[in-house]
Amino acid sequence: MPWLIAFAIRGFVELVRARIVFSRLKARSIPARNRVARERANRVGSLPLSLPARISYVLPRLSDRLPWRSDCLIQAIAAQNWLLAHGAASEIQIGVEKPKDGNFGAHAWLLHDGMIVTGGDIAQYAPILADSPLEHDSPGKGGSGTSS
Repeated sequence: MPWLIAFAIRGFVELVRARIVFSRLKARSIPARNRVARERANRVGSLPLSLPARISYVLPRLSDRLPWRSDCLIQAIAAQNWLLAHGAASEIQIGVEKPKDGNFGAHAWLLHDGMIVTGGDIAQYAPILADSPLEHDSPGKGGSGTSS
């Protein structure tokens, strides 16, 4: 796994950048971030298929070891920035947990080509901020991530 060290370093840098972005982020800015990501993406199709899977593997593992908040939205921002650097469009989506016993929960995930890159299993969340439909049968449905 020689790729792991390079991805861990890049993941750390992206999580630091995402934490800075998060500190200034307003919820209403997320659709604008998604729009900018779509507009700036280069749709050549040269993205290695392993890249989203490796990002999905590295970011939650690094996040668990950082001394600052690096939960679902920060991971989604980091992954979106990382994919955009490779010319790939992605979308941050936010959902709310379907209350079972009155408890409310919110969660963010990143969608790329119908696959969940960050956010893990989102089956219990109903999207409230999403432009693109989620393909529930996609191979990335169970991707790694943490919920907030």
